[in-house]
Amino acid sequence: MTPRNGFYGLFAPSGQVRPHTFPGAPFPPLQLAAPPLWAAVSSARGGEEAVCRAEGSRGLLFLGELYNSRALRHQLEASPDLPLSELLLRAHARWSMDFVLRLDGLFALALRDGDCLHLYRDGSGAHNLYYTARRPGRIGFSTQLAMLLRLPGTDKRLARHSLHEYLRFLDIAAPNTLYEGVFALEAGHLLTWTADGISQHRPEKSDGTPPPAFDEALNTLDGLLLDSVARRLRNVDKPAAFLSGGVDSSLICAAASRIDPRITAVTVGFDGPSFDEAPIAHNVAAHLGIEHQVLRFARQDYLAAFDTFQRHAEQPIADPAAPATLLAFDHCRERHDVVLDGSGADESSGMMPPRHVRIAIEYAALLPAPLRRAIAASLHHLPGFAGYAPIFDFEHPAELMIRWHGFTRREIEGLCGEPVSLERTHFFQTFALFPRRAHFERSLALLDAMPGDRLHLAAAISGLRVRYPFWDVSVDAFIRGLPPDYRCRPAQPKRLLRALLARHVPRPLWDAPKHGFDFPLLDFLQAQDFRLVRRYLLHDRWAGWQMLAPDRVAAYGHRFIAGETGLSFRVWALAVLAAWLEGHVDR
Repeated sequence: MTPRNGFYGLFAPSGQVRPHTFPGAPFPPLQLAAPPLWAAVSSARGGEEAVCRAEGSRGLLFLGELYNSRALRHQLEASPDLPLSELLLRAHARWSMDFVLRLDGLFALALRDGDCLHLYRDGSGAHNLYYTARRPGRIGFSTQLAMLLRLPGTDKRLARHSLHEYLRFLDIAAPNTLYEGVFALEAGHLLTWTADGISQHRPEKSDGTPPPAFDEALNTLDGLLLDSVARRLRNVDKPAAFLSGGVDSSLICAAASRIDPRITAVTVGFDGPSFDEAPIAHNVAAHLGIEHQVLRFARQDYLAAFDTFQRHAEQPIADPAAPATLLAFDHCRERHDVVLDGSGADESSGMMPPRHVRIAIEYAALLPAPLRRAIAASLHHLPGFAGYAPIFDFEHPAELMIRWHGFTRREIEGLCGEPVSLERTHFFQTFALFPRRAHFERSLALLDAMPGDRLHLAAAISGLRVRYPFWDVSVDAFIRGLPPDYRCRPAQPKRLLRALLARHVPRPLWDAPKHGFDFPLLDFLQAQDFRLVRRYLLHDRWAGWQMLAPDRVAAYGHRFIAGETGLSFRVWALAVLAAWLEGHVDR
């Protein structure tokens, strides 16, 4: 694994922290002004900057890349050779904490201002930022979870509610982490800590102007996206872009081909037409006149990538596409210095939930649970009506919008041997913020709440420099500021983006059902006589981990091997958890 850059710190305005309290620190801390902010940075990988600086009562730690530093220097009348740390402190002095909305890049930062500490990570979430304030009068923070857990006063205790969250959602979303009292800052959020407590919000960039006409919005977005791609390809000799054949990645390739025709489009291909999007990607690349590479990997490659990914993951992540992503990143790291990715478009554009989900949330959820179950059971037995059963067959309406089919609450109680509530999960809390009929707004907020750690961890493991034009602050703010009707309609997802893509690539070449980078998970689990399932579910290490009931884990493995293919995501979640425990507990 490429050495990871990062920073950590411990702030106590009372001055109670001393150097000798850092015996387990990965690298020695420095005192940045008084009262003390003890902090340190590590910079071992090119392309990013990890800096720290103190000026009077202010101290700054920064990790990441900025793509608009030239514009910032011009606005602040700063010389070209002014160090980045000084430039950022000067921006803070001019615009206070609103300066973070003027930064275009992938980054996390900590800024101490007198007795306040501010933490911020950009909207992409490319860099994690963890914190703990369990002890009164101090806060510890770090870009790496393992680093934070080694700071004084941080206990490494499993948070059982986060284990439940993983089993239900197959990941753990900020602000929760796998450890009690340790939190992750949400992407795009600003946290302010003082000795009196913590406040947190998502800063928004809006000029308050009325929305433009739809065609004018297309013109504006076209220019913004082109500028965003250009900044991210500045001084790049061997550019590439991931191309799935979907709207988002195709738009990025269309813009990139105008900036640098040398760009290479890279697609991961899978066996079988129900998963393989390479043909559509080929059509798009051919129309744009750019080189196209299709990557196809063997099963042994996926198995090796699976082990590597979970060994380096800070928390278990059961995204089925993780092994394929890591293999693609490894391939590109050896051949390209920067790769563009279309992530971020879903979060800004939003989407309307399917009709049956809207009906269930708006109407069926009002019925008593026993009545809903009875209706669902009846529909299953009526010819031609079984397809309507999901409208009524749920315990909580939030379940209808979960990304993957993990364990139910009752199944988790059986695995964990304890009562389970999912009310503390970010997903359920976000769902509850909206009235029943606010389908678009709820869906948009839930998209923001879903972690995208697969991409960022694969980039950290491989060392590949990945950049996301849709996360440009101007692009993201512009799309979010448009009326929902521009962004999507029930029968027209990504209306604006699709209309823009049609300007550059004829619709018949790409307008087809999207697979969403689906990995053939069922085939992967069944291959070689269920080798992965037998290795991770049918062994005695579960008893030693004392996390889940070993007999229940084994039962899921046996049922899946016997033919219950509907358990594939549950079995996958257990296999990922076992691989993660082997890499973090057993070692």
